[in-house]
Amino acid sequence: MIAPVALLWAALLAVGCAKAPTEEDSAPPEEDAALGAQARNPNLAGMSIDGTRCDARGTAPKQIDTNHDGRADLVSLYEATQAGTLRCKQADLNFDGRLDAYFHYDEGGTLVREQFDQDYDGRIDLGSYYKEGSLVLDEIDLNRDGFVDAWRRYDKGRLTRIETDRDGDGRPDMFAYYLAGRVDRIGYDVSGDGKVDQWDHDAARRARQAEQLRAKDKKDAEPKAEGYVEEPEKAEAEPEEVEAEPEDEGKKSKGKKADDDAAKKKDDKGPTPVKKGPEPAKPKPSAQTPSPAKPSAQKPTPAKPSAQKPSPQKPG
Repeated sequence: MIAPVALLWAALLAVGCAKAPTEEDSAPPEEDAALGAQARNPNLAGMSIDGTRCDARGTAPKQIDTNHDGRADLVSLYEATQAGTLRCKQADLNFDGRLDAYFHYDEGGTLVREQFDQDYDGRIDLGSYYKEGSLVLDEIDLNRDGFVDAWRRYDKGRLTRIETDRDGDGRPDMFAYYLAGRVDRIGYDVSGDGKVDQWDHDAARRARQAEQLRAKDKKDAEPKAEGYVEEPEKAEAEPEEVEAEPEDEGKKSKGKKADDDAAKKKDDKGPTPVKKGPEPAKPKPSAQTPSPAKPSAQKPTPAKPSAQKPSPQKPG
């Protein structure tokens, strides 16, 4: 009888090293209808795992348990040659035991493609392509029907255009052009010939307004933290008058009585003599320094008019 632990590890090894499912041999049951739709409309591009580089046959796999739960959640496939070049990496992003991400490498070990199952439903819904290390294209399944209905195109890693298939025929009919990371204009294919028939040049303004509204709503929804306001510096405080604490009625009456007794004794004894201290010595005039002359105390006598009377003149 084989031990249960050995069976568990054998199952894990089989999952990690098994051939990645392709459209031809291992499509999930829910994708059968999608495959029929693709047969009716060859323009539809199906979203499936590419087993060109992520085929475990003829490779040397290496498995890593990153979260230490006993299950391998990162599998790297290397060429079974002396060089041992990396071909593919497979990852279980949510640790549910099912692979969700695939990274494809060329013969030189450079990343050329990525595939992701973003909602963990077992279907690939995002595929990215790289050229010389830069992102050039994203394929997206917006409605989760198994087919590409949006394409994001890049120039040296910078988004330039988003093409969207609105009617589900596998061909884009709306083209949004970007400039410096923002919508510049939007074109529409109304006739279905793959060419823009109508242009919306006002889309940039509406996009900016929508972005401003989203930013405002996000700011309003954030909880407002109580701000800390520093206390203003106080000027040099003047000495405050300290109010005397109220005394008890008993203390007040005793103090008043003592003051009255002291005043009565003072009246009986009479006025208190004032002690005179020693008079300060007057400075003696120096012999060298002449003393200032004092003005004379005599007042000047005013001159009186003469008392002589005029002699009368005798007649001739």
